[in-house]
Amino acid sequence: MSRIKKNNPIEINEDDIFKNDKLKRKDSIIDLSQLIKSNLEPLVLSINASWGSGKTTFVKLWQAYIKNECNINSIYFSAWEDDFSKEPLISILGELNNYIEKNYPVNTPIPQGFNKAIKMTGKVLKRGLPAFIKGSTAGVLDYDSGIEEAISSMSEESTKELIENYSRDKDVLKEFKNALENVLSKMDEDKPFIIFIDELDRCRPLYSIELLERIKHVFGIKRLIFVLSIDKVQLSESIKSQYGNINTNSYLKRFIDLEYWLSNPNINDFCDYLYGEFEIDKLLLSKGIIIKDSEFFHHLTIMKKLANIFQLQLRDIEQIFTKIHILFNIIEPRLFGEHLKVFVFFEMLKAYDNKLYYNLIKKVVDGRAIKKLVLPIFKDDNTYRDVSIFLENLIDSTGKNDTEYYQLIQKRKEEYIRNMSSINSMEPIEIRDLNNETDNKDGKEQTIRQKFGKKREEATRLDYLIKRLEHTYDDWGDYKLNNLIETVIKKIEFADKFNFETVS
Repeated sequence: MSRIKKNNPIEINEDDIFKNDKLKRKDSIIDLSQLIKSNLEPLVLSINASWGSGKTTFVKLWQAYIKNECNINSIYFSAWEDDFSKEPLISILGELNNYIEKNYPVNTPIPQGFNKAIKMTGKVLKRGLPAFIKGSTAGVLDYDSGIEEAISSMSEESTKELIENYSRDKDVLKEFKNALENVLSKMDEDKPFIIFIDELDRCRPLYSIELLERIKHVFGIKRLIFVLSIDKVQLSESIKSQYGNINTNSYLKRFIDLEYWLSNPNINDFCDYLYGEFEIDKLLLSKGIIIKDSEFFHHLTIMKKLANIFQLQLRDIEQIFTKIHILFNIIEPRLFGEHLKVFVFFEMLKAYDNKLYYNLIKKVVDGRAIKKLVLPIFKDDNTYRDVSIFLENLIDSTGKNDTEYYQLIQKRKEEYIRNMSSINSMEPIEIRDLNNETDNKDGKEQTIRQKFGKKREEATRLDYLIKRLEHTYDDWGDYKLNNLIETVIKKIEFADKFNFETVS
């Protein structure tokens, strides 16, 4: 009985932390650990990488490493999963509370000290007029007219009271920080405590901004280090959605002390890993699809080449493997290796540019831009000549009904006839000119040979294109490439109904 296989988060073996580290993050983690393990000053470090680059795996491996190798305590939480809370301060304190309850007995100094800090939380959260809130953004926000009216209508006494309350709030915040710092010093006097916050860029924009502000203004505490896993581009868009078209780099520098760019891992290695993890060979074999390494279109080799051409993110590649596994589990053993080829190409094209894919299948574009992008890397390599022929036919045949498909074949045949006619008619003339040539005869001969070589290559390629277009995939001669493509498009429509964020 077949089963749906997910690419679950990697297992972290405490005895060999990097055993399943397929993205080769070990060196980066060791270097970063050396940087922070003796730091006792407040620090906010961001791990920046684009969507789908393995940031979550990275921070979880790092958390395991600092625990086992550096004896540093830490907590991890996904900001995205916690942004249902209206106040980020509550989320962070809640995670700290869970950690302390799990690791320290009740009525011992650490829980008691933390409870003292918690009792002050309400006062820390207390707010005056929005003007004071906006003041914390150092002029990024403008005053609303309603705020100006409120300020102008305030009496001298109420103004004085507001200022006195503000001063008292600052004292409460200082006391709150001192209480937390005392707790951290009791946990470990010589090492920092680290809070890993993941997926901040996926949160509601306002929540992301408020969390950054709380970290900097409320949690600027000795021995406390925040590591933020972010997609800086996406986080910048969240900030702009609230504050307008501001300089987000300058804005983020107010909150982030150090920024580390996580390099993209090798795409080929990642494809190899997923291919084995999803047991693709075994799955295809169960459906009667056997594609050997020596065959012109080995699926894994071409998947890697296409993934590199389109520069896909790791999460895109992972979702494509997930879709392959789902679809080839549900189908009956009646599809062919060619269905897989088409599916792989379309899914990778869709991950690269969703609009371009839909424009192709709906015949809004003729595919020339796609061929220009994809074919050269295959066409210029004799090893993959047949691959480029298949892909060119695939692009040209997409969206065509039977009548249009036969017109395409006829057009290719006419091109082939013209090409052969050109070769046959030009050859005697060129040879005659060559015989009459007295100067630079060797150079002329080389030019002629090159010209005819290219023309013959073009004729051979056209001949292959035509034969592959005329090839059928059933015993009746009816199921041609355009029909096969239509079948795959329907399968993709089925796969698109799944939310692969939850599957992977």
